[in-house]
Amino acid sequence: MTALPRGKKRKTPAASAPGQAINDNVPLTPPDRTTWNGWVEMESEPAFFNTMLTEMGCKGVRAQEVYDMDDEFLLTLPQPVHALIFLFRYKETDDEQKEAQPSVCPKEIWFANQVPEYACASFALLNIVNNIPGLELGDELRKFKEFTEDMDPLSRGDAVDEFEFLKHIHNSFASENDMLNADMMMKNKAAAWKKKQAHAKGVATKAAKRAKVVEVAEDEKKGEKTRSVPTSSTPRAKKPVSRKSPKETSQGRDEDDQDRSPSKVVPKVTTANVSQATSVRRSTRQPKPRRHMSAAPAPQAEAGEGAGGEGFHFRAYMPIADHVWKLDGVDRYPQDMGAYRPRTPAALLDSDTDNANELGWMEIAQPLLRDRMLQYAESEIQFNCMAVVQNPFENDKAVLAGNLRNLQEVDEKLHGTCEEWWELEGGETPSNVLTASALQFDIPAEDVESATPDPQFGAKLEAANDVLALLKLRQEILAQQAGMRASVRDSLASIKADEEKARHRRHDYGSFVRKWLVALARQEVLGELANS
Repeated sequence: MTALPRGKKRKTPAASAPGQAINDNVPLTPPDRTTWNGWVEMESEPAFFNTMLTEMGCKGVRAQEVYDMDDEFLLTLPQPVHALIFLFRYKETDDEQKEAQPSVCPKEIWFANQVPEYACASFALLNIVNNIPGLELGDELRKFKEFTEDMDPLSRGDAVDEFEFLKHIHNSFASENDMLNADMMMKNKAAAWKKKQAHAKGVATKAAKRAKVVEVAEDEKKGEKTRSVPTSSTPRAKKPVSRKSPKETSQGRDEDDQDRSPSKVVPKVTTANVSQATSVRRSTRQPKPRRHMSAAPAPQAEAGEGAGGEGFHFRAYMPIADHVWKLDGVDRYPQDMGAYRPRTPAALLDSDTDNANELGWMEIAQPLLRDRMLQYAESEIQFNCMAVVQNPFENDKAVLAGNLRNLQEVDEKLHGTCEEWWELEGGETPSNVLTASALQFDIPAEDVESATPDPQFGAKLEAANDVLALLKLRQEILAQQAGMRASVRDSLASIKADEEKARHRRHDYGSFVRKWLVALARQEVLGELANS
């Protein structure tokens, strides 16, 4: 506490306004997600990633949980699988065990370095969606990709950090505690960095002083050697005159000696006396070994700093140009994991082909992820993997739209063959059957008209020349539609479930709980509830 100058009285503080904080301190308010400039950690939840992809404007792709790395499960994923996102606890030793880093980023790969903290989820998504051929992007994301097309990975990382459109989507899942914890972690890291810099500066200063002392001692030693060598110009040194003690002056001494006062006695100097006078009294314990000052211990990490240095991290693997690439924002450039044999389109549909049961590019990524899990199996079990796949909802809608188009073509041909064909056996239409459009499944009539024709169905329709054959073909179409409607309904339900999870995650329940507790306290019932 600082003392006041003598003779001055302490001023009486003015009365604070009703809404003013004590001591004129600004009242603490939680950060606002819309204006907060940081990034928060994202949960490895496919629902959150799907919401981000939707709001980013990416159509036709979806994140799906990968529960097992076995071949049987990977083959059940919706095809094609565009990428794998692996979540693991990043350790400081990972920097020391990195593979040989490439020296350049291939031009055909869009890759950005992760510059800000806690943004690895958004960087993983950006590095994926910007490398999927033919993917439809939103206007904001498409313009950003064009803007950063000619940048290097580090400049792209800086651009992502300033990309407010993406930052708002990312931080929309942040709670007040998430933002406060992120600010606290950044503060602790900054303090630790300053302490580390000060420690390094102190070590360097001590080393420089020690080197200077050694240098001066060496210079003095060299100077003594130089002065000890006699030369022609060096005058002869005077012979020292021994001075006798007062006891020896009784027998004889010079006149100069008689003038000296006998009160001062000069003791006899010996080697033993010098050693006893200059030596320091030491303990009988063994001395500790000397340690060079450059090996001085670094300052200890603050509490919680280790957790920040070993946080969770997202890493992406995906195929690009017949090679599997590891896209990790903490790496300087993408890393080529090896070439693979692409799967043929027939292998995705026909189970009799030779490579129908092959994983394609995932045959390269699968052992890499397994090795990573086994590497920390004893100390870490918190792993998670998601697959970015073709959205089943879009494919299911296209299949159902094609079924509706086939049904319309059969009905049109039946109208030309028999006027009242619907009254015949097999011509009835169940009430749950779709015939024209399916607005409840987001399939308008325009999508039905533009559906891709099925060549096999076209051949069957051309071969059916009578009413009975057409009615039989119509019953086949109606039977197929039942499974198609179920698939679209399931996909739509999954999308709505993701939206519901994201809505609950984004809702701020903290402010509601605080207000509720304040209301209970004002009614003087909070204490009773706490004690009961």
